[in-house]
Parts: sequence; structure tokens; C-alpha cells
Amino acid sequence: MRIINIDKPKGWTSFDVVRLIKRKFKENKVGHLGTLDPMATGVLPVFLGKATRLIPLFNESDKTYRAVCKFGESTDTFDAEGSVTNISDTRYLNPEKIKHSVKFFQGEQLQKTPAFSAIKINGTPAYKLARQGLKIPNKTRSVIFHELVVESIDLPYVQIRVHCSKGTYIRSFANDLGHLLKVGAHLTSLERLACGKWFRTDNSVSVEKLEKMEMGNKIPWINPIEILNHFYTFAANSRMVANIKNGRAVQVSEMTSIDENLEKKEKIFFTQENTPKQAKVTDSSQNLVAIGQIIWENDMNFFKPSKVFI
Repeated sequence: MRIINIDKPKGWTSFDVVRLIKRKFKENKVGHLGTLDPMATGVLPVFLGKATRLIPLFNESDKTYRAVCKFGESTDTFDAEGSVTNISDTRYLNPEKIKHSVKFFQGEQLQKTPAFSAIKINGTPAYKLARQGLKIPNKTRSVIFHELVVESIDLPYVQIRVHCSKGTYIRSFANDLGHLLKVGAHLTSLERLACGKWFRTDNSVSVEKLEKMEMGNKIPWINPIEILNHFYTFAANSRMVANIKNGRAVQVSEMTSIDENLEKKEKIFFTQENTPKQAKVTDSSQNLVAIGQIIWENDMNFFKPSKVFI
């Protein structure tokens, strides 16, 4: 199974990256986590073939960004690609006031979605209606800002690291911050630093480097076993693998349990009370065979596959 973490360049759509992956690896089925606007750069996890079936497991992942906001200018799209709608004087702003205002957003917030967004209004994307000059009804969603750190201030620009929940619009945050400070603001650049704890800048590869790589062992594939380290792991023999392949449940006591770092192997017996909910099964070569649930039945534990990858 093939998973790769792409460092998306500015000006590329997320689908441009998918198109590149399809062409380079001759794979028709390709998907990604967390769409990035063309203006944004950074982490874009891409799943190929059977690995696309893992995507739903990571859809709720938190995201971490580095955002640069320009104060004193508001735009209709809340970012640098829109038209300026208002200009204000920023001379009275100071670092203390900015940092204090940023802290206001920490925690759970009800965020207004931008008019220029893919949110659908009666089946039509909002941005298509906005481009026609039509009024977009206000829509809000609950988001969480886990951490907000002001990294640098060089007015009118402020750089902020944002750790937030899925579905957060960073350009809405920039607009809201400018509104709170009564000067307006918009997003001028955005880099995604992480998608969950598994996909980070340090394990991503640039499009430029990827295009130069030859097929083979040099491709920096991400091991699905590693990103599923929050699942309990069992190793199965060939007979058990055959049963799982056919969708049959396998008794847990017959398999070998493996801890997260894959170094320690031992027999573990579960009771009804300590049965883990999620598990994965590997074969003798540590290839991912299936993911599923551990169920308690007839005073025994069984692994019941939900997705099989062989």
C-alpha cells in the first residue's frame, strides 16, 4: 500500500498534486486529506490505490498552520486573492494588543464560513454565487483553536502558528482578528505544517524532488503500519490471513500481539472489560492485512475485519 506526504507548492491546486501522482505512478485511484487552496503551501497527504480506504480514518485530524496576516486591509475573500473592501490605519496597533486579541480565539469558537468557499447553498458552491454578486446567507460552524502562537510582528504583517480542528478556515480567523482589532485584516500566506501527528513537514517531499525521483526504493512512502499506531496490532499466520481475506473473524488468542514499536511480541489475553475497540492485523512480512474491531463473543475475543487490503 502506498501513502506519500507531498509538500504542495504555491499556485498548485490539491487536484494538480493528485494528477501528478496519478501520472507518475500510473495509478487511477488517488485521494488526499484536507484540501489546500492554491495560495496555500505545505503538507498534503496522498493515498494511492487500496490505501485510499484509510482516508476516512484521518478525516477528523487536527491541522497545524503557519499563517501570515496583513492588518489594515480587508478583502472580500478574506485572503490576498480577493478585492480590497476596506483600508484602515494601523499606527495605533502594538504587539501587546495583537497578542491579547489572538488569545481571545483560543478554545472553541463559532466561526463564520467565507462567502468565497466551497460550502454549498442549495446545492451550489457559495463561491460561484459570490462571484455573481449574490448575497450569501451566513453559515457558521463550531471549530476549536487548540493553540495560537504569535511568532513574529512586523506591522502591518503578523505571523501566527495555528493548531486547530478539522474544518477551520484560517482566512476567516484572519478576518475575524482584524475585525476584533477594528482595523481589518486578510491572509497573505498559509503553510500547513502538520495534518494530525502522522503527516508533518519533516516527512513530506516537494513536488520538484518527487518529479526527479526514479521509481523504486527512493520514493519516500509512508508505512501504513506507522500511521495506524493508535490501533492495537496482531500478527497472523498464513491460515489466519486466508480467513481474514474471506471476511471471517479470527480468534485473538491464536494470534501474536505486537506493541506499537513492533519490537516486543508476546501472547496477550483480553477480557470483556479490557477489549480494545480498534485493531489491525499484519502478515509475517509486516504487511497490513486488515483493520477491524476486537469483539467479545462466547467468552472469547475475535478480530472481525472491516477493511481488508490483500
